[in-house]
Amino acid sequence: MDGWGSTSRSAAKAHAMLRAPLNDPEYVLEQISAMRQVTESGTETLDKVPATHYRGTLGHSTLTLRTTSKIRDKVDEARDYLGSDLPVFADAWIDGKGRVVRARTDLNLGGVRMTVTLSLSQHGKPVRVAVPDAGQTSPVPEFDGPMLG
Repeated sequence: MDGWGSTSRSAAKAHAMLRAPLNDPEYVLEQISAMRQVTESGTETLDKVPATHYRGTLGHSTLTLRTTSKIRDKVDEARDYLGSDLPVFADAWIDGKGRVVRARTDLNLGGVRMTVTLSLSQHGKPVRVAVPDAGQTSPVPEFDGPMLG
């Protein structure tokens, strides 16, 4: 396909555990906001910004949020094998203005470890995007690939 492809953000699916559909940071923030068993882990400085560190876990429905059925089936199978939710930890660092400056999810399962970190900065700074003309875009029902989540 030449040109631009387009799809609805809400229709995009994650094609791997701990990956956001289309690498959408809003998805990561949605998962982090659903942490369970949250504890405060102190204050740290990230990129010269003091931030309170919170740590919790992600439940099964949060882990499989907007994943493809193939990934959801694999996670369901792993949960059934373990007899409990997969051990996925989540961390959020919140600055003094209540903004997330870093989010991290981490799975460590039998020697297989996956960690995804999202750092956010320049809050409130405008972002300029060049939107292609409608004639240059084609609807795409589904995106796939390692860089797209």
